[in-house]
Amino acid sequence: MRRGIDLAALTLLVVALAASLEWRQTRLRTALLTSYADSLPADPALHAYANWVAVRAYAKNCAGCHGASLQGDTRRGVPDLRHGTWLYDFGRVSDIERTILYGIRSGNAKGRNIADMPAMGITHRLTPNEISDVASYVISLSRSGGEAGAIARGAAIYQGKGECFDCHGADASGNIDWGVPALASGARLYGGTMADITTSIHDGRHGRCPAWVGVLDAATIRALALMLHDAAAGRPQA
Repeated sequence: MRRGIDLAALTLLVVALAASLEWRQTRLRTALLTSYADSLPADPALHAYANWVAVRAYAKNCAGCHGASLQGDTRRGVPDLRHGTWLYDFGRVSDIERTILYGIRSGNAKGRNIADMPAMGITHRLTPNEISDVASYVISLSRSGGEAGAIARGAAIYQGKGECFDCHGADASGNIDWGVPALASGARLYGGTMADITTSIHDGRHGRCPAWVGVLDAATIRALALMLHDAAAGRPQA
């Protein structure tokens, strides 16, 4: 009889603990969703919960492209998420959340799809020699050296015939509203070698990120945004 009572008590205890855990997770999930997204980095409790959710979701849904360590892949133009170099907006939690929700050139009506890199060689807008000169100029913006004549010619094409300034800016600072990279920063989505940059100018680039709205729930998407914001800020992940 005693053994039966102990087993019943243990069962009740397990049920109570499970209910308590579920209640706590529901409470944290609600707080995560109802809090102002950009205030979340200052909330330690929500950090811990969001990280617990996001690490698992990232491994299942995002690591296949961005890599297990968030390192990206320059061969495919998949960004490195560890260093806070954002194509769109300012890298706030709300900015990252929007990108995850709606994607980039994803086909979603709310996706980021204002501009992409035209194929200057395929369309014969620039000759191979002109493309080589522009690539030399782009490299010179973040690295010393290079052939002075090619750099000068490339700068003239950038500001003139190529009309590169129209998107990238006269000072090559890019445009975070359009997702245009800052060429002066030295950060290269598709790699920074002469061959990489020449290919980008010649072939164009049309990177894509899928929209996760309707695939992942809202709390998971927000948790991922907070995790990526933390990673870019140098905070360790679990």
